Amino acid sequence: MKQKDVKKVSLTISLLICVCILAFSLAYYINWKDVDTEGDNEINSLLSPSNHAFFDPVLPGSPLFFPKDFGEHTSFQHEKWVMTVNAVDQEGNSLGIQWTMFRVSNDDRETKGWLDPRLYVAKVIITTKNGKWVDERLARGGIGQAGLSQSPYRIWIDNWHWRSLGQGPFPGLLSAESGDFSLKLSVNANDKPIPLGNDGYSKKHDLIPVASHEYIFPFVNVRGNITLDNKAYTISGKAILEHEWASGFLDEDQQGWDWFIINLTQESKLLVAQYRHKEQAPYLYGALLYKNGDYVLLSGNDVTLQTLPARKLKNGRKLPLQWVINIPEYGLNLTTQVMRNEQWLDTLIPYWQGPITTTGSHQVTGFMQLTGY
Repeated sequence: MKQKDVKKVSLTISLLICVCILAFSLAYYINWKDVDTEGDNEINSLLSPSNHAFFDPVLPGSPLFFPKDFGEHTSFQHEKWVMTVNAVDQEGNSLGIQWTMFRVSNDDRETKGWLDPRLYVAKVIITTKNGKWVDERLARGGIGQAGLSQSPYRIWIDNWHWRSLGQGPFPGLLSAESGDFSLKLSVNANDKPIPLGNDGYSKKHDLIPVASHEYIFPFVNVRGNITLDNKAYTISGKAILEHEWASGFLDEDQQGWDWFIINLTQESKLLVAQYRHKEQAPYLYGALLYKNGDYVLLSGNDVTLQTLPARKLKNGRKLPLQWVINIPEYGLNLTTQVMRNEQWLDTLIPYWQGPITTTGSHQVTGFMQLTGY
């Protein structure tokens, strides 16, 4: 080939590469620009601090104590219990289970009966590759319909129960029934809870005092039975239980959070979360959690979290459903894949949550939660 023709081909290839890069960058910008919306969203109004009531602040230097901190913390405005389960049925098919209980107090007065300021919101979601089953229960505190007792341990709303014979959640039984599904699960953890952050003081912002008290049981064993549309399944799996409380999970200038739990090995798990802000870079943190009780805290200097172009759901929302998590010091490079795109929960506290798998340094399972989109 003549030198002139070689130069012409090289120039053409270079131009094509530049066009591809520009096209990808433009598509990425458009996707993320549409996703990262401005202004308040549904969770801000429910999970931001109250301007008309006085609840306890979350302060450093307040280490957690057990079994006391297994209980409810009514002097704080918000509280949540979350269990996510990566399981398989008797035929080896993968599925995910999520159980959540939120408590939101709209008043700091200690009133009883129908005047009790506590609202409880519980959700159960079961996900397979073919669909999801969702139900939600709401109840006012103070009338016996929902609450938490600790001797023995019990969290309930209507006929949904988590109960054990001791002062803590394990060993316990979780049961819930709905029109389309039911579950009865034996849950147990032999390890001790791990306080997140600094002795349970978990920061959510670099500059302002937005924080929560938080701990996690990272290695929960789950066995039991579920029914989906009147078909019975026997399941077993691995789970986490996270308990968090604060007087506002979000500041008014925060947009929401992105949260990941990854089952790295039988002996280790990875937690990564970021809190997004309207006009600042996200606050990113995480932890490597080990079955022997050890843990390593991770900061934004240790972790990079990148999103690939967003996907549009059937309800019109655009979300970044595929992420790249990179932690070079520990040899972790993970790209997430969701089991199903359509995991948006159109419930009182709306968000996306569902089981994921990863490729890269580890081909494993996990869970992802995306809020504020």
